[in-house]
Amino acid sequence: MKRAIHLVIFDLDGTLTPVDSLWRFLHDEFGTWEQGKVASQRYRRGEITYKEWAETDAGYWTGAAVSTVMTALEKIQYREGVREVFSALKEKGVKIAIVSAGLSLLANKVAEELGADLVLSNELQTNDGRLTGRISVHVPVNDKTKIIEQIAEQLNVPIAETALIGDRAYDISNSKCLRIAYKPKDELARRQADFVVEDDNLVRILQYIV
Repeated sequence: MKRAIHLVIFDLDGTLTPVDSLWRFLHDEFGTWEQGKVASQRYRRGEITYKEWAETDAGYWTGAAVSTVMTALEKIQYREGVREVFSALKEKGVKIAIVSAGLSLLANKVAEELGADLVLSNELQTNDGRLTGRISVHVPVNDKTKIIEQIAEQLNVPIAETALIGDRAYDISNSKCLRIAYKPKDELARRQADFVVEDDNLVRILQYIV
């Protein structure tokens, strides 16, 4: 019997868009990847925390105009079927959240365009229209399980009636939810998912939800 789903929580990077990492995308835009990859490697080796890595990365873009960032974000397209998926869920009365360890400049834009009920991501701080080099970390990758439960409670939906859609294991880490790995990037995501969808069209996830 199909589980009743009343909340769907989407990852953003690599799921709703084909860009795997907005961090890397902005490094490429600003020409800062050579510095950025050093911090990335240190984080992956466990030498610095996620927060320390995020703060280091944000510092490379100090002084950049927010308008320049937003212009760059216009290059990022949605995956095929994204708008249809959001429309179908809203027609069924399903609540929608976007939870991303990426950045709020994109996450908030996407949430507004698609009509998500809630969005949570990491916020690059600004002053007078420019990035300050500081960041407020709201979504560390290793805290998504707890964040998912908080969002379900906030939206008044039982955790068992919540579906998670993402491309990495930490996106679908909460075992109390229905877990769909969409074009998974790691083997753990594939193993822990209730369903795996490899199709380029996101609409294929709907067969497991509505």
